[in-house]
Amino acid sequence: MNSIGGYFGALRWKAANALTSTLPEEEKNQLLEKLGSHSPLDARNNDNHENDHDDSTATAISSTDINKEEEEEDASASAANELSHSIEEAIAYAKAQEAARYEERWEEEKEALIAEAEEAARRRIQSDLEIQRRQLAFEAWKKNLEKETQQQQEQEQQSTAATSLSISSTQPDEAILRDHHPILGPVVADLGSKRIHLVPSRALAAIPVWKKQRIYRHDRAKSMAKDKLKTLNLGLPGVIGVFEAKDGSLKIIDGQHRIGMLKVLEEKAAADHFDFDKILVEVYPQMGDQKEDVHARDLFIEVNKAEPVKLVDLPGVAKASDRKVINEGADRLMDKYPDMFSPSQRCRAPHLNIDNLRDALFASNVIQRNNIKTPKALEQWMMGQNELMASKFQLEENRKLVPESALKKAEKYDFYLGLDSTWLYN
Repeated sequence: MNSIGGYFGALRWKAANALTSTLPEEEKNQLLEKLGSHSPLDARNNDNHENDHDDSTATAISSTDINKEEEEEDASASAANELSHSIEEAIAYAKAQEAARYEERWEEEKEALIAEAEEAARRRIQSDLEIQRRQLAFEAWKKNLEKETQQQQEQEQQSTAATSLSISSTQPDEAILRDHHPILGPVVADLGSKRIHLVPSRALAAIPVWKKQRIYRHDRAKSMAKDKLKTLNLGLPGVIGVFEAKDGSLKIIDGQHRIGMLKVLEEKAAADHFDFDKILVEVYPQMGDQKEDVHARDLFIEVNKAEPVKLVDLPGVAKASDRKVINEGADRLMDKYPDMFSPSQRCRAPHLNIDNLRDALFASNVIQRNNIKTPKALEQWMMGQNELMASKFQLEENRKLVPESALKKAEKYDFYLGLDSTWLYN
């Protein structure tokens, strides 16, 4: 199965070219170059492939799961697959995956799903471009200020007062650039280590998620939205956490599933019942000489202390190649048995939760003990364990160990891995 990064590669380039097509060539190239330095655009040359993108949109989407062909994946974490996505893109991807499981449904919804994916990519790139415009404007302001200051210092006849007046006259430009963010809007409060903003939920959905975040699960967001519909009057608990790098780029480090929930609620809840334009956001700018990845990692761990992250998702704990195998292998199993997976981490037998499964596969050292190199190999190993578990629960002595209702459902769907966890240590 293609990654979400590969899925949106062509769509992002198409959006970037369209959004910059009316700009002067120098400004367009400057923006695309700066955007490409930290944004998950497809690596192909945009001049040579511009005509390919219209034709490739349907191909890129249909290739995710429609053909059902199983290919060997490289276990190493490629740069393209590790690049971050926005929540809006993740939702469009999840919907396409779900529809692709059912051929008739895919044929009915294909055009709408493609349009939704294109819009998600466009909004993602538009958000990035607005940030880069702001950065370029701020850099230009600093250069002009330095030039003015140098000129004034060289003019001996000018008084100190005149110099101060001239320099201060440029300060409002900096205030405008710093205090009104093109995506996040005005600063409500600047607390030094972080800023407070009130941000529309649609703007948040276009911000990419930090690439080392735990995996976004749309079924979890839908479940949260279903519960939240009953308590809209209580507002949204907590805040969304955003990391801001020195180059101005933004990443969601906390609250990705709440943003997904808000996207679902926007389709179901009346605007007068919930204010989707004022979501409380904390923005943590990169500080001092600390490296971007290190600062983002430290923030991620800090904000998740109250809500423990799965061991496999902790930065620096699992190797990137092992995490890739575990994540994609678990996804393959869930695609085969969607009825046996629950969005709740407190689910009961015979169900599994995808995040609990990923963590259990890592904690039990399945990958290393069995020398598993690819997601497909992990899937095959788990299918073998499922067969062993089926044989195990043919014996009357073992059947008595689990609830009758759980055993009946396991037999109905021929899925036994949720009955107990002993198979992880075979």
